[in-house]
This record gives sequence, structure tokens and C-alpha cells, in this order.
Amino acid sequence: MLFRYGLLLAALLASAPAAVAQPAPDPTLRSPDDIVVEGERLTREEARKRATAFIRTLGVAPGIYAQDSVARWTVKLCPRALGLSDEHAALVEGWFRDAARASGAKVAKDGCDANVLLLFVDDGAHFIKLFKSRYPAQFADMSGPDIRDLVEREKPIRWWYAIRKTSGGMGLLAPLSIRSIEGATVVIDVNAAEGATLRAVTDYAAFVALSGVRGRAEPQSQSILGLFEDRQGKRELTEWDRRFLTQLYAMQHERRGLYQRGKLIGALLKDEEKNEN
Repeated sequence: MLFRYGLLLAALLASAPAAVAQPAPDPTLRSPDDIVVEGERLTREEARKRATAFIRTLGVAPGIYAQDSVARWTVKLCPRALGLSDEHAALVEGWFRDAARASGAKVAKDGCDANVLLLFVDDGAHFIKLFKSRYPAQFADMSGPDIRDLVEREKPIRWWYAIRKTSGGMGLLAPLSIRSIEGATVVIDVNAAEGATLRAVTDYAAFVALSGVRGRAEPQSQSILGLFEDRQGKRELTEWDRRFLTQLYAMQHERRGLYQRGKLIGALLKDEEKNEN
């Protein structure tokens, strides 16, 4: 089911103003250059296991979706940040657009109808419960466990998608269905995310919005997804994140997720080989 973003934006601003947070801390309070770099040498087998584990935890082609394509955007992205000052919202939207373009995704021009909501709120759990009670149809495609996880699990950043499925066509590698992301909502709890830079939070939001990551994905030390586990050195998209996103948007979409998963793992292994040379 498609998100009706124009209507939702108006409804959110009109009916739930208390859920929208005050402006986030100034993004210049922390230096983006203060990064800790750690290196380790892995065997080929160890590198493959780590890359495989990374793709598995993202959930981009798990179980029942293994015969479908991975989910990615086919329409142009149009981000809208709410809950920040106009100045900070413009920064967030600009950074998001930069990350999307660098990944190979299509980005709409300014003045477009939003299909990516980046909502900065002061109580993520309360906001999502309120949203779900007022717009239950937006969660119709999610399983019961995924909805409970979204509402109940304490996380600084939570997200969900609107995904359209179309026929995958014929052929040995053709998927049963092609999964296309047509809407994404990312809710940032500014209190739970306190201490992270606005840029880091935006990179985190961009990564999950672009790639159809399952909400229960575990933090990864080599990814921006590890931001809230260890904030040293996780203040921007990592090389792994960038290679994953670039491969996601470079490979053919009309392929089975099982095949695409191998492509994504291969892209991460190339990164390991480059680091060894």
C-alpha cells in the first residue's frame, strides 16, 4: 500500500504537534574529523563469513523473500525532515540527498512530494503508538512480530516502508516478484540519540531508508548501524555501507534475492581485498 505522504504531513503537523521535538543540538558541536580507525587482517574465509553475516542481519533477502528481488527504490526519492529548525532540516535533507545520489538512487528536485519522512521526535515509542492508532493501514503489510518490535523495542531510530510488488517475469534468475520501495518513514528519538551528531543520525537514516533493512537488524561494528553501540568512528557511512548501497543500486533489480545477496557479499569482499593490498 502506498503512503499518502501529502495527507500524512498535514495530519502530523495538525494533530500531533506535541510529538514533534524541538531543534536537535547544533551539528557543529562535534567534529566530523575526529574519527578512530581500527584495522584487522582477516582470512578469506573469515572475511566471507563476516560479509555474509552482515547481509543476513540486514534482512535484505531473507527466507520467504529469497525468491523475490531485494527491495530498493525505483522512483525518485524526496526527503522531508520534520521536528527541526528550518536551518537544520535543510541540512538533513541535503545530506540525505547526497547519500542517495552517491548510492546511485534517483533523487527528485526541490519542491517534490515527500516520500521519505525523517521525523525528529522527543519520544519515539509514544509517537509510533500514536501514529499507529491513527493510521493503522500504514502497517497493513507488516507482520505482527515486526509491528510489536517497531513499537516496543527501545531504539533511538525506528523505520518502516511502503513496498510495492510486481511480477518478476520469466527465466531461471527472474524473481517471483520485484519489490520496490515507494515510501519510507524514519523516526528519530532525539533524547535516545543524544550525543550523536546530526550528520551521523542522517547517515544512519539514509542507510536504512535506501536499503529495505529490517527493523530488528542488529548493530554492526563495521557499519553506521553501530552508531549507538560504539560512537567512536561510526559518525558517517562506512566503506562497507557505501559499497553495499552502491552494489544495491548498480545490480539488476529483476533478479532473485538469493542471487542478489551473493552480489552484495561479493562487493563487501572486494573491500576486504582492497584493504589487504
